[in-house]
Amino acid sequence: MNFDKSIHRVDGAVSEDNCTLIIKYMDLTCKEKAKTLVGNKILENKNHRDVYNYGLNPNNNEDKPYIKIILDVMQKELIKYMNTFSFLKEVRVQDMQLLKYEVGHFYKSHIDSFYTVNRQLSFIINLNDTYEGGDIIFKHPTERHTQKIFDLKKGDLLIFPSNFMYPHEVSQVTKGTRYSIVSWYA
Repeated sequence: MNFDKSIHRVDGAVSEDNCTLIIKYMDLTCKEKAKTLVGNKILENKNHRDVYNYGLNPNNNEDKPYIKIILDVMQKELIKYMNTFSFLKEVRVQDMQLLKYEVGHFYKSHIDSFYTVNRQLSFIINLNDTYEGGDIIFKHPTERHTQKIFDLKKGDLLIFPSNFMYPHEVSQVTKGTRYSIVSWYA
C-alpha cells in the first residue's frame, strides 16, 4: 500500500466563516494544557506535548453548534474515505479536541491509537494559516525519518489511519498562533 494514498488531504474543507467562528470560541475555551497518555495515566508532559486544549462535550449546549459544524465536515469526508477503503466499516466519532498552539508549542512524534483507545481514523482540521512552523510531519514507522510534511492552510483537513504505521508530530510554532481541531473515529 502506498503511504500517500491512505492520507487524504482536503483543501478548504471548512469555510472561512466557520474557521473564524471556531477560533473565537477557542480563544475563550482553550485555557488548559493538553495531557498525554503515559502508561495507564493521563499526565501533562510539556517535554512531549505543549499545547492548549479544550475537549468538546456533546452534553454542553455551548459546544453543540461547533460540534455540528465539525461533524458535518468530517462525515462528508469520512464517506469518501470509506468508499476508497471499503473494509473500513461502522466507525463512530470518539472525541473532538480544539488545540491552540502558541509560539514554542509542539507535539512530538506519536501515534493516535493505544491499547486503551481503539482509534481507527484520525482527523486534523487546520483553522488558520497566520503562523510559522506547526507543520504536520509523518515519520517512517521503522526508520523514524521524515516521510511526508503537510503545511496545512486555513480550512484544510487531513484523514489518516490512527495506527502504528502513521507516527506523526506537529513541529514547533515559531511565529503566531496555530488553531486546529483533532478528532478520531473508532
